[in-house]
Amino acid sequence: MTSPIRFGGLASGIDTDTIIKQLMQVERVPVDKLEQKKQTTEWKRDAYREINRSLMTMRNSAVDLMFSRNFLAKTASSSDTSRVEVTSSPSSGNAALEIRSVENLATSASHIVQLRDKNNNLVTRETAAKDLDLEINTKIQTFTGSPTEVTLDSKMNDGGKLFINNVELLPTEYTYDSATGKVTFNSQIAEGAELKYESGFKIEYINKDGGTPAELTIGADAKFSDVITQLSSKDTNFSAFFNEASGELALTHRNTGSGSTIAFTGAAATFFNASVASDIKGEDAVFNVNGIQLTRSSNTVIIDNMTITLKSEFKAADNPTPVTLLAATDTQKIFDNIKGFVDKYNETIDLMNKKVREERFRSFTPLTQAQRDELSEDEIKKWEDKAMSGMLRGDTIVRSAMDTMRSKWSSTSVSTNDDTMQQLFQIGLATGADFTSGGKIELNEEKLKAAIENDPEQVYQLFTNAESGLLPQIRDAATNSRSSITRIAGADGAGAPTYSMGREMNAIDTRIQRLNDLLVDKENAYYRRFAAMETAMNQANSQAASLQQFLGGGM
Repeated sequence: MTSPIRFGGLASGIDTDTIIKQLMQVERVPVDKLEQKKQTTEWKRDAYREINRSLMTMRNSAVDLMFSRNFLAKTASSSDTSRVEVTSSPSSGNAALEIRSVENLATSASHIVQLRDKNNNLVTRETAAKDLDLEINTKIQTFTGSPTEVTLDSKMNDGGKLFINNVELLPTEYTYDSATGKVTFNSQIAEGAELKYESGFKIEYINKDGGTPAELTIGADAKFSDVITQLSSKDTNFSAFFNEASGELALTHRNTGSGSTIAFTGAAATFFNASVASDIKGEDAVFNVNGIQLTRSSNTVIIDNMTITLKSEFKAADNPTPVTLLAATDTQKIFDNIKGFVDKYNETIDLMNKKVREERFRSFTPLTQAQRDELSEDEIKKWEDKAMSGMLRGDTIVRSAMDTMRSKWSSTSVSTNDDTMQQLFQIGLATGADFTSGGKIELNEEKLKAAIENDPEQVYQLFTNAESGLLPQIRDAATNSRSSITRIAGADGAGAPTYSMGREMNAIDTRIQRLNDLLVDKENAYYRRFAAMETAMNQANSQAASLQQFLGGGM
């Protein structure tokens, strides 16, 4: 609201604006205190939310670590990666294999053919499908009623024929609109009659050994480029490449092995020069593992939960050096996964420790606007650093969260035959004797790595067991602590009415608004009083001037 323009002190010479401003500063003290209280509440809320965000990060880290791949990671190696590569999975055993030979690599069925149209010209991408030696696709519709016209379900082939009950119609007996697909007959057609027409072309293909033919539908107005697209669709399992310069089409099966086949039936078998009898098939991989001859359709195989990729052939007759494949526990990776979580946990504990132990400077209250106007930016920052300190000093909610999480580390245990790996401190993870650390975890690298190497499954159970494992307990403790804090301080972006501190700040805003309204009334009252004084002084001055004039005139 715009303040009115006032001119005070014209009669009295008194600086009424300054006097009223100073009076209002005194009157504003209750409002300033409420604004300071609101600011303190906001700082405390933000401190709570900072802890909540850290708890969420730690909780997510705990959830991510619970996957078995983080504890059962394996490393795999090959003595010759140019011939055989290997990767492991969490379920791989600590195994050793010898690939003694690769007699044959798996290959895909492949076929190259030079294509010519009906006029013996080399096919191009623009060659019309009607000029190719493909089988005409026949469609059948049955009439309802006795129509004189009908719209075909799909376009009729150029130069195509119409049949009614298998009797060919003469071109003079009907008209066909290729744009709309509508056929108009010269006379009515009997009800229930069967209409047969040529709607385009079809290609029947076979893509696996012993498979039944499947069909591609080619439109009546299609070009050979459309045929290539159809042949390369995911359903065919073929990859088609066309060299327009030579008119050659290369077809390759997407799968390897003797089961992959490239064959066509009917007219397509002749056009593509690839019939079932031509035996266009892939080959299986043949290799020897630890003295056992194996056959697989792919060059990538899984043995003992290791993924093995055959890269090149080396024949047994050549007496080659075997390729040794090893899988073992990836101790370093598992250690790094655990350490990553411990670091996140310790960061959260550090933050909570700092907040509950931070010194509170009660003499440094939030600055009022008048105070801020008198200070530089640097002075304001230094002041507010002190004023914001210790918002959560000794906070019972935060302390309770720290105590709960600390207890989870010491209470975690799993029954096992090995009594040296039943608790976390036995594998190198302990909260330590220093209670001032607030429950930070001390990690013994040597001890933890030895435990991982000795029995990674037991380490996994200590962390993830549904009933007594550490991670489920930390996850639940963090979730419960976040819920308690959220009820008080809300989540980031939460509406003020949804949490207690927000409702408190709303109530403060209401009180501030009410007091500000009263201050406006008070300020206006002061101005009215000074205005009345100015009016009275004007009258007195006027009377004094009149009296002086009267007395002076009588002399």
